[in-house]
This record gives sequence, structure tokens and C-alpha cells, in this order.
Amino acid sequence: MRNRLCGSSEQTGSLDKLQTAEHKSPLESQSFLEQQVCLFGPERYEPRYEYPLIVWLHSCGSSEFELENVMPELSMQNYVACAPRGTVACDAEGKLFRWGQSAAVTAIAEEIIFESIALANQQFSIANQRIFLAGFGSGGTMAWRLALRYPKRFAGVISICGGFPHRNQPLINIGLARDLKTLWMYGGQSNTCGVQQVCQSLPLLHAASLKADIRQYPCGDELMSNMLLDMNNWVMECVTQQPCAAVERVEESFSRN
Repeated sequence: MRNRLCGSSEQTGSLDKLQTAEHKSPLESQSFLEQQVCLFGPERYEPRYEYPLIVWLHSCGSSEFELENVMPELSMQNYVACAPRGTVACDAEGKLFRWGQSAAVTAIAEEIIFESIALANQQFSIANQRIFLAGFGSGGTMAWRLALRYPKRFAGVISICGGFPHRNQPLINIGLARDLKTLWMYGGQSNTCGVQQVCQSLPLLHAASLKADIRQYPCGDELMSNMLLDMNNWVMECVTQQPCAAVERVEESFSRN
């Protein structure tokens, strides 16, 4: 088990390894988008089975290669996954990114994310009614924003340490969003998405009658192993409509937002 999530500087060149994996079809010439999306194929991939798709939006100051460390903690065989690169560069070298929250940048993010889903569909067998949008930190906030805007496109949304969006009309499709399944996980000691921030958003969630499973963890702005374990159980319950057996795991932090 990994104790932490590698930084983007440690992950340079990881896309090349993914492209030569057993279940990843090599592309003769990559488009601009394909160079900015990390794809994950499950172990013992069965092309006749339609897999749930996890769309992972990375945290601030990270990259699409964050997915490589998330999936071993989530599941190596339950899902196909894709992770697009954030819309705003955080460094001069162009190796670290984040998700901007302005209306213009959000529109760009929407296009990138939906094209990433289409790219995953080209490479793998996917159940399009079982697409789950998930993110960590600013990626979690973007996951909230996009899923609330297009609730019929997703089977559920998971936000980990990602604050609920308040600007640019996040509840414009409130009627449809009320049926969206949502898992919101946060660290009790977080400065950006902690108890105070969650409590400030609760009146809005209640007023909008949104369905949200909210869980607090004994951490700050960190991605914990047991958060991903709980996410896997939650997603599989949505997929199978059956409760998952509880599995004990030692709480380990392998990323800081």
C-alpha cells in the first residue's frame, strides 16, 4: 500500500508506461487532448463486459497522472478510469495544474471532461449509464459543479475535500440534480473544506433538497486510503444495488491537497 501520493514531478513519463500496458491500445498519432488524459484499464480486462467508468479530477498542483496512484487504492479490477489534466497551469514548466472555477474556465473544463469520457469509450467497453465523476480538492469542487449542471450524464458524484461551489449558478438544473447520488468526504481539520465550510453549505443543500452522503474523516486536506476504500464501496453499492461488506483498513495518508 502506498503511504502517499507521488507529486507530479515524480510522475513525469508515466503516460508512456500506460500506453504500453496490456489493455491500452497504442495510438499511431495522439491528438492534443489524448496527450493530456491518463487512461486506466482494469486487471483481467474483459472486453465483453461493460465497466463502470471513474472520471477522476486531480487536486490543485497535481496532474492527470494522479490517477496512477489513486486506482491501486480504489480498485485494480472494478473500473475503467480516465483523468483529464486541469485547465490552469500552476508552474512555468507546465507540469502542475489546477481546476479554475470561473465561468469561462469551467466551460473549457466541461469540454475537456466530456471529450475524455469519449476517449475512454473508444479504448474500453464502458457502461455509459454508470459513469461516476470524482475529484480531490479543487477537482472535487469541479466534480460538484459539472455533475450538478449535467446530472443525467452521471450515475453519481464523489467530492473528496472539495468545497461546494457557490458561484456561477451551480444549481441551474436543480430539478434534475435532486436525483443525483452524491458522496461528500472531508477532513475534520481541513482549512479549506472542513467542518466550518461544510456547515456553511448545508443550508443550501437542504434548501435545494439535494441527496448527499456526507462523511467526516480525522485528517486535514489529505487523501486517505480509507476514503478511497469507502468510495469504492459506495460506488459498487450504486452499481449493484447491494450493500458492500465492510472491510477494516488502517487509515493512511498518501496525499496532501
